[in-house]
Amino acid sequence: MMLTTDPTPPEATVLYFVRHGETEYNRKGIVQGSGIDSVLNETGRSQAQRLGRRFAAESIDVVYSSTLVRAKQTADIVTKHLESVERCQLDDLREMSWGVLEGEPPSDTRDSSLEEIKTFWSNGKYGHAVDGGESILDVRERAVRAAQHIVEVEGGRNILAVTHGRFLRVLLASICEDYDLSHMSTLGHSNTCVNRVVYRDGVFRADLLNCTSHLATAA
Repeated sequence: MMLTTDPTPPEATVLYFVRHGETEYNRKGIVQGSGIDSVLNETGRSQAQRLGRRFAAESIDVVYSSTLVRAKQTADIVTKHLESVERCQLDDLREMSWGVLEGEPPSDTRDSSLEEIKTFWSNGKYGHAVDGGESILDVRERAVRAAQHIVEVEGGRNILAVTHGRFLRVLLASICEDYDLSHMSTLGHSNTCVNRVVYRDGVFRADLLNCTSHLATAA
Protein backbone atom coordinates (compact mmCIF):
# COMPACT_ATOMS: atom_id res chain seq x y z
CA MET A 1 0.00 0.00 0.00
CA MET A 2 1.22 3.49 -0.82
CA LEU A 3 1.53 5.65 2.30
CA THR A 4 1.08 9.37 1.85
CA THR A 5 2.94 11.97 3.89
CA ASP A 6 2.06 15.13 1.96
CA PRO A 7 -0.89 17.27 3.13
CA THR A 8 -4.19 15.96 1.87
CA PRO A 9 -5.32 17.95 -1.17
CA PRO A 10 -8.62 19.81 -0.70
CA GLU A 11 -10.40 17.83 -3.43
CA ALA A 12 -9.79 14.53 -1.68
CA THR A 13 -12.36 12.68 0.43
CA VAL A 14 -11.02 11.51 3.78
CA LEU A 15 -12.63 8.50 5.42
CA TYR A 16 -11.91 7.41 8.97
CA PHE A 17 -13.12 3.83 9.31
CA VAL A 18 -13.20 2.85 12.99
CA ARG A 19 -14.32 -0.18 14.94
CA HIS A 20 -16.90 0.05 17.72
CA GLY A 21 -15.95 -0.09 21.42
CA GLU A 22 -15.74 -3.29 23.42
CA THR A 23 -18.78 -5.37 24.34
CA GLU A 24 -19.10 -8.18 26.84
CA TYR A 25 -19.20 -10.57 23.89
CA ASN A 26 -15.79 -9.23 22.76
CA ARG A 27 -14.40 -9.58 26.26
CA LYS A 28 -15.59 -13.17 26.58
CA GLY A 29 -14.57 -14.17 23.05
CA ILE A 30 -18.14 -14.91 21.95
CA VAL A 31 -18.96 -14.60 18.24
CA GLN A 32 -21.34 -11.68 17.63
CA GLY A 33 -21.64 -11.17 13.90
CA SER A 34 -24.70 -9.29 12.70
CA GLY A 35 -27.24 -11.42 14.55
CA ILE A 36 -26.14 -10.51 18.10
CA ASP A 37 -27.08 -6.87 18.68
CA SER A 38 -25.00 -6.27 21.81
CA VAL A 39 -24.29 -3.05 23.72
CA LEU A 40 -21.01 -1.48 24.80
CA ASN A 41 -19.67 -2.47 28.19
CA GLU A 42 -17.96 -0.03 30.56
CA THR A 43 -14.61 -0.49 28.83
CA GLY A 44 -16.22 0.08 25.45
CA ARG A 45 -17.85 3.31 26.58
CA SER A 46 -14.52 4.54 27.93
CA GLN A 47 -12.82 3.64 24.66
CA ALA A 48 -15.48 5.57 22.74
CA GLN A 49 -14.99 8.63 24.96
CA ARG A 50 -11.27 8.59 24.23
CA LEU A 51 -11.99 8.16 20.54
CA GLY A 52 -14.30 11.18 20.69
CA ARG A 53 -11.63 13.31 22.31
CA ARG A 54 -9.20 12.25 19.59
CA PHE A 55 -11.57 13.40 16.86
CA ALA A 56 -12.50 16.64 18.62
CA ALA A 57 -9.42 18.16 16.98
CA GLU A 58 -10.38 16.90 13.51
CA SER A 59 -12.74 18.60 11.05
CA ILE A 60 -15.34 15.84 10.74
CA ASP A 61 -18.33 16.71 8.56
CA VAL A 62 -20.48 13.61 8.99
CA VAL A 63 -20.53 10.49 11.19
CA TYR A 64 -21.81 7.22 9.77
CA SER A 65 -22.45 4.03 11.67
CA SER A 66 -23.77 0.59 10.97
CA THR A 67 -27.29 -0.13 12.15
CA LEU A 68 -26.10 -2.39 15.00
CA VAL A 69 -26.36 -0.98 18.53
CA ARG A 70 -22.67 -1.27 19.47
CA ALA A 71 -21.69 0.83 16.45
CA LYS A 72 -24.49 3.36 16.99
CA GLN A 73 -23.56 3.78 20.66
CA THR A 74 -19.92 4.36 19.76
CA ALA A 75 -20.95 6.94 17.16
CA ASP A 76 -23.28 8.64 19.67
CA ILE A 77 -20.46 9.06 22.19
CA VAL A 78 -17.98 10.31 19.59
CA THR A 79 -20.50 12.78 18.17
CA LYS A 80 -20.83 14.50 21.55
CA HIS A 81 -17.23 15.68 21.12
CA LEU A 82 -17.89 17.15 17.66
CA GLU A 83 -19.59 20.38 16.61
CA SER A 84 -22.25 20.72 13.90
CA VAL A 85 -21.77 17.21 12.60
CA GLU A 86 -24.31 15.24 10.58
CA ARG A 87 -25.30 11.67 11.51
CA CYS A 88 -26.19 8.80 9.16
CA GLN A 89 -26.75 5.07 9.48
CA LEU A 90 -25.89 2.61 6.73
CA ASP A 91 -26.97 -1.01 6.95
CA ASP A 92 -24.22 -2.12 4.55
CA LEU A 93 -21.68 -1.24 7.29
CA ARG A 94 -23.00 -4.00 9.59
CA GLU A 95 -20.80 -6.86 10.73
CA MET A 96 -20.43 -10.09 8.79
CA SER A 97 -23.05 -12.73 9.58
CA TRP A 98 -21.44 -15.77 11.19
CA GLY A 99 -24.61 -17.88 10.94
CA VAL A 100 -24.82 -20.79 13.37
CA LEU A 101 -21.66 -19.67 15.19
CA GLU A 102 -23.21 -16.43 16.45
CA GLY A 103 -23.62 -16.41 20.21
CA GLU A 104 -21.28 -19.37 20.62
CA PRO A 105 -18.67 -19.06 23.40
CA PRO A 106 -15.18 -20.51 22.99
CA SER A 107 -15.18 -24.31 22.85
CA ASP A 108 -13.29 -27.00 21.01
CA THR A 109 -16.19 -27.47 18.59
CA ARG A 110 -16.67 -23.77 17.87
CA ASP A 111 -12.96 -23.07 17.57
CA SER A 112 -12.57 -26.00 15.18
CA SER A 113 -15.37 -24.58 13.01
CA LEU A 114 -13.69 -21.17 12.94
CA GLU A 115 -10.35 -22.66 12.00
CA GLU A 116 -11.99 -24.69 9.25
CA ILE A 117 -13.59 -21.63 7.62
CA LYS A 118 -10.38 -19.62 7.95
CA THR A 119 -8.48 -22.43 6.23
CA PHE A 120 -10.87 -22.18 3.29
CA TRP A 121 -10.19 -18.43 3.14
CA SER A 122 -6.42 -18.85 3.39
CA ASN A 123 -6.68 -21.13 0.35
CA GLY A 124 -8.53 -18.44 -1.58
CA LYS A 125 -11.98 -20.03 -1.25
CA TYR A 126 -13.77 -16.82 -0.30
CA GLY A 127 -17.16 -18.06 -1.41
CA HIS A 128 -17.27 -20.60 1.44
CA ALA A 129 -19.54 -19.63 4.36
CA VAL A 130 -20.57 -20.96 7.76
CA ASP A 131 -24.06 -22.48 7.72
CA GLY A 132 -26.57 -19.64 7.70
CA GLY A 133 -23.87 -16.98 7.38
CA GLU A 134 -22.25 -14.76 4.78
CA SER A 135 -19.22 -15.56 2.71
CA ILE A 136 -16.31 -13.15 2.36
CA LEU A 137 -17.50 -12.44 -1.18
CA ASP A 138 -20.93 -11.49 0.19
CA VAL A 139 -19.34 -9.07 2.65
CA ARG A 140 -16.99 -7.67 0.00
CA GLU A 141 -19.94 -6.84 -2.23
CA ARG A 142 -21.69 -4.69 0.36
CA ALA A 143 -18.43 -3.26 1.75
CA VAL A 144 -17.46 -1.92 -1.68
CA ARG A 145 -21.03 -0.72 -2.18
CA ALA A 146 -20.90 1.14 1.16
CA ALA A 147 -17.59 2.82 0.34
CA GLN A 148 -18.80 3.85 -3.10
CA HIS A 149 -22.04 5.22 -1.67
CA ILE A 150 -20.20 7.31 0.93
CA VAL A 151 -17.74 8.87 -1.51
CA GLU A 152 -20.51 9.60 -4.01
CA VAL A 153 -22.72 11.28 -1.41
CA GLU A 154 -19.97 12.90 0.69
CA GLY A 155 -17.30 13.64 -1.90
CA GLY A 156 -14.69 16.15 -0.74
CA ARG A 157 -15.69 15.89 2.92
CA ASN A 158 -14.18 14.28 6.05
CA ILE A 159 -16.19 11.24 7.11
CA LEU A 160 -16.05 9.09 10.23
CA ALA A 161 -17.67 5.66 9.83
CA VAL A 162 -18.12 3.33 12.81
CA THR A 163 -18.26 -0.31 11.82
CA HIS A 164 -17.00 -3.78 12.83
CA GLY A 165 -13.90 -5.95 13.00
CA ARG A 166 -14.26 -8.61 10.31
CA PHE A 167 -16.10 -6.13 8.10
CA LEU A 168 -13.13 -3.72 8.40
CA ARG A 169 -10.70 -6.42 7.32
CA VAL A 170 -12.77 -7.22 4.24
CA LEU A 171 -13.43 -3.57 3.44
CA LEU A 172 -9.82 -2.41 3.63
CA ALA A 173 -8.52 -5.45 1.73
CA SER A 174 -11.13 -4.84 -0.98
CA ILE A 175 -10.94 -1.10 -1.62
CA CYS A 176 -7.35 -0.04 -0.87
CA GLU A 177 -4.86 0.08 -3.71
CA ASP A 178 -2.17 -2.64 -3.56
CA TYR A 179 -4.36 -4.82 -1.31
CA ASP A 180 -6.63 -7.76 -2.02
CA LEU A 181 -8.44 -10.37 0.05
CA SER A 182 -5.25 -12.37 0.56
CA HIS A 183 -4.10 -9.52 2.87
CA MET A 184 -7.26 -9.72 4.99
CA SER A 185 -5.76 -11.72 7.85
CA THR A 186 -2.85 -9.27 8.23
CA LEU A 187 -5.12 -6.32 9.04
CA GLY A 188 -5.54 -5.69 12.76
CA HIS A 189 -8.90 -4.50 14.11
CA SER A 190 -8.68 -3.53 17.78
CA ASN A 191 -11.73 -2.00 19.44
CA THR A 192 -12.04 1.70 18.42
CA CYS A 193 -9.03 1.39 16.08
CA VAL A 194 -8.73 4.16 13.50
CA ASN A 195 -8.06 3.51 9.81
CA ARG A 196 -7.59 6.61 7.66
CA VAL A 197 -8.30 6.19 3.96
CA VAL A 198 -7.93 8.97 1.39
CA TYR A 199 -10.02 8.78 -1.78
CA ARG A 200 -8.80 10.79 -4.75
CA ASP A 201 -9.04 10.35 -8.51
CA GLY A 202 -11.00 7.14 -8.10
CA VAL A 203 -8.38 5.49 -5.85
CA PHE A 204 -8.51 4.61 -2.14
CA ARG A 205 -5.20 4.75 -0.26
CA ALA A 206 -4.76 4.04 3.45
CA ASP A 207 -2.18 6.06 5.36
CA LEU A 208 -3.11 4.90 8.87
CA LEU A 209 -4.17 1.42 9.96
CA ASN A 210 -5.40 -0.01 13.29
CA CYS A 211 -4.27 3.06 15.25
CA THR A 212 -5.24 3.02 18.94
CA SER A 213 -2.98 5.77 20.26
CA HIS A 214 -6.01 7.46 21.86
CA LEU A 215 -6.41 4.51 24.24
CA ALA A 216 -3.12 5.45 25.90
CA THR A 217 -4.66 8.70 27.18
CA ALA A 218 -6.38 9.09 30.55
CA ALA A 219 -10.01 8.01 30.72
